[in-house]
Amino acid sequence: MALLPYFNSLGEKGELEMKQSRGTVFRRQQKLIKKLQDEGEIFVEDVAKELGVSEITIRRDLQLFDDRHLIERFYGGARYIKGTIQTEKVKDKIQTTNKQIIAKKAAELVNDYDMVFINSGSTAFSLLKYLAHKKVTILTNNGRAIFKRNNTEAVIIVSGGEIYERKKSLVGDFAINSFSRVTANICFLGVGGLSKEGITTYALPETAVNKMILERTEGPRIVVCEGEKIGRKSNFFTADCSMITHVITDTMANRATVEYLKDLGIDVIFVDEEE
Repeated sequence: MALLPYFNSLGEKGELEMKQSRGTVFRRQQKLIKKLQDEGEIFVEDVAKELGVSEITIRRDLQLFDDRHLIERFYGGARYIKGTIQTEKVKDKIQTTNKQIIAKKAAELVNDYDMVFINSGSTAFSLLKYLAHKKVTILTNNGRAIFKRNNTEAVIIVSGGEIYERKKSLVGDFAINSFSRVTANICFLGVGGLSKEGITTYALPETAVNKMILERTEGPRIVVCEGEKIGRKSNFFTADCSMITHVITDTMANRATVEYLKDLGIDVIFVDEEE
């Protein structure tokens, strides 16, 4: 489980990490803070050798942690301050932020007067916020859409259907029939996983709705999800990757899967977590 995704954006300057990807920095800092938590204190020379980086790089990471009052530094090393990191709260906060950034980027692909399909995924659902100012019509099977404010330019239509309580999504024949009677210009799909095996989800009742959304979209068919879901396979198969045209994600996406998607002709768009 990711402990501190936000260290990726604590202040790296481009000139300091020019030869390293954002994902590499992120993973190194996660390992470093995990080691501090597990061992209590670390020594720069030892950790630099273990992680295969320079001592200067480790000192720079420690300075970031120190700026956030997560550690105490001493000559040659650092000591973790217990209780400074609430893992689950941090993880939830960063996941929410990443979903919003991805949704904001996705909304840029929508034009006025588009007919838009949005499924029940939480990242896809975040699009409603960023499409509110556009003259579009949105059909969604996310039950939470009924609580969205109606003072927007966008027209929001809820598909109807049986309520899948676990995710507050609308499923079953009624939901499928609603999407089958409309043709969309563009659609956005949140997923449980996206891998070489295809598009997958944790909820069996949602698979048929998701597939209908893809089949009834004439334009871009876009998966929106955090990078940790790229390369992951969930329980239930929805469709082959060939049915989508775009993926919008973050830089933590599995590189082998990204290359596979690109080979299929899918446009993979990475967001900047610092936006």
